[in-house]
Amino acid sequence: MKKSMTYKIGTLVIGLTAMLFTSCLSDGDDTMVLEKGEKNEFVDGDQTVVVGTNEYADIENGGFTLYVPKGSVPKTNSGDNGRVAFSISHVDIPDLPCQLPAGASVVGKNSIKIEPMNFTFNSPLVLKCPTEGNTNCVLLRYNDYTNSWEVVPFSSRNADGTSNVSLIETGYFVLVEYPQQTTEMGGVRILQKYIDNEYFYYLTLTPVNGSSKDAKMIAFSPNGSPLYMAYVARGEYKAVLSRQKRSQLNSATEMEQYSSVIRVKVTDKLIAGTGGYDTYTGWTDIKLDNISWSDGRSDAWGTITTTYGTGKFQATLTWVNPSEAEHTDYDLHLLGPENLHVYFSNKKQGCFELDRDWISNPGNAVENIYSVSDNFTPGQYQVKVHHYNGVVGRRYNCRVIINGVVVKSVSGAIATNKQYDDIYSFNIE
Repeated sequence: MKKSMTYKIGTLVIGLTAMLFTSCLSDGDDTMVLEKGEKNEFVDGDQTVVVGTNEYADIENGGFTLYVPKGSVPKTNSGDNGRVAFSISHVDIPDLPCQLPAGASVVGKNSIKIEPMNFTFNSPLVLKCPTEGNTNCVLLRYNDYTNSWEVVPFSSRNADGTSNVSLIETGYFVLVEYPQQTTEMGGVRILQKYIDNEYFYYLTLTPVNGSSKDAKMIAFSPNGSPLYMAYVARGEYKAVLSRQKRSQLNSATEMEQYSSVIRVKVTDKLIAGTGGYDTYTGWTDIKLDNISWSDGRSDAWGTITTTYGTGKFQATLTWVNPSEAEHTDYDLHLLGPENLHVYFSNKKQGCFELDRDWISNPGNAVENIYSVSDNFTPGQYQVKVHHYNGVVGRRYNCRVIINGVVVKSVSGAIATNKQYDDIYSFNIE
């Protein structure tokens, strides 16, 4: 539901009155900024929660809970603690990026997007899903590279009927009932005797004949229990086992990898049991011999996204370039009073700054404009997306945050070179 709201931006320099944002906004509250070492309580709505490198949080909306572990938010280019504004929003089925697979039906209204979109973290996040004990449920994630949905394996079934998955990237997710898939898929397990309870363990599978565009299948064991990866397509995989000491989760240098190359061939079907995954049968077991570890983050997780600026105002544009030859160059623009125009040729003006201009590099592309102070000039502002050059028709996502509330999150695709899309307009009084 939309409503007309006025948001107080903050106290300005002496002699100026407080500025107000007036626009048509979604329901929500102010940003909750976590102090170092604090744990944020559950937050409902299209509200952002800003989490730093040395902080952790639980973010809840629509029955889903996103756990952001300490150290998962990347640092800045200069090595300082980074900050990311997270949000979880419901997405109507017609607004999903592509049709769901045949035979998959959405469970309730469990279709969401987690933003910032297509952001790759230093270490995996955990998403708790409202599966309600349904063994035919799977979580699908949209893959921008392949324009298709892929299954995200579950790591655990909880006593309350929910299930957990590990994520290294954000994006679109849909919880579906998909018996055609679940009855044909397998599962991978590492027994407890190989697990040291002083560490978090992460298992990452990639198809032997796959590419970097394939889904990153990750499972975790947080507390010395066996590691499970449920609902994996049967086939042959390369496996990478990583771990982090529980007491040192805020340091990328403390990540370790199992030194040996692991090949896994999943042939058996996973048969559901009557309780947790310890009651399931058909697991493919990974045996670890001559265990030794080397320092380093898993390359299978992809290139870490450098954190970008946040403020009372923030607009973030994201898309995916599959290769340099097939790139799209979108540009983010902010226009405002007194000839304000922040974009790639004028990266800083007034209290706003564009902190990166993505042109043709492959991977998760991002441009971000944010406020560096609260000294806003009164007047009307406009956020626009421009297709500068490259492939047309490529999907983008643009999120606008004002005072910690997601006032606009839209996906689109510009089909004509040099065309603008109008994203959002707002007034400062």
